[in-house]
Amino acid sequence: MQTCSRSEFEQLVENAAVLEGGLEGPRVYKLPGQKIVKVFRSKRLLSSNRLVPYALRFKRCAQRLIELGFNSVRVEKMAHCRELDMHFVVYPMLPGLSIRELDERALLQPGVAAQVAAYVASLHRNGVYYKAFHLGNIIVQEDGSFALIDIHSTRFYKSPVSIDRRARNLLNMFRYQQDRNIIDNDGVSHYFGEYLQASGLNAEHQAALIGKLKTSRAFPELKVALDNLNP
Repeated sequence: MQTCSRSEFEQLVENAAVLEGGLEGPRVYKLPGQKIVKVFRSKRLLSSNRLVPYALRFKRCAQRLIELGFNSVRVEKMAHCRELDMHFVVYPMLPGLSIRELDERALLQPGVAAQVAAYVASLHRNGVYYKAFHLGNIIVQEDGSFALIDIHSTRFYKSPVSIDRRARNLLNMFRYQQDRNIIDNDGVSHYFGEYLQASGLNAEHQAALIGKLKTSRAFPELKVALDNLNP
C-alpha cells in the first residue's frame, strides 16, 4: 500500500467535486478526469479498520466480484495518509447511472426491479452477500448490465448464501422509500417471483424464505404480496 502526505492528498482532491460527505468530512470525491476517490476514516481508536483497512477490503471485494463475473470497480491506487488518519482508493468512475438516479431523471425503464431481483439471486447463488444492497449502489451500465459500488462490506461464502441472510438482504431494500416505490411500480409479487425463479432454491427452501419474509415486523405489508407466491 502506498503512503500519502496530507499535502499530496489535498493536491489530489484540490479540484474535485464532493459526491458524498459526513460529519467527519467528505467520503467520496469525483476528480476532473472521471475518477473517484473513496475515503475511509478510522472513527475509533480500537477499530478493525486499523487491522485490515477498509480500503484493502474494498479492493479485495472488487477483485473477487470481478473474478466471479460480476461488474464492479477496478482500483488503480490504494494509499494511507497517516497525517489525516485515513486510507483511500482511486478508481475510474463506472459509466452509467444508479437505478435511483435513473428514477429521479424519469429514465428508468419498466421491469428493472425484476431484473434486479434476478441479479441479486445470482449473487446469492454464487455465495455473495452484498450488505450495501440498495438501488443507489447498483449502476446500470451503457449495455444495460449492472455493476456494484460501495462494496467493502461484501461477504463471500463457499456455498450459496443462507436463507436467513437472503431474507435479511432482500428486506434491506424496503428500508428506503424510493426503492420501495420503484419495486411497487413493477409489482412486489413480481419482484419476489423473479427472485425465486432465479434463486436456485428448491421448493422447500423457497417456502422457508417466503416464511422468513412474511414474519418481518418491520414490513408487515409484504405478507399480502408474498401470499400470491406459490413455490
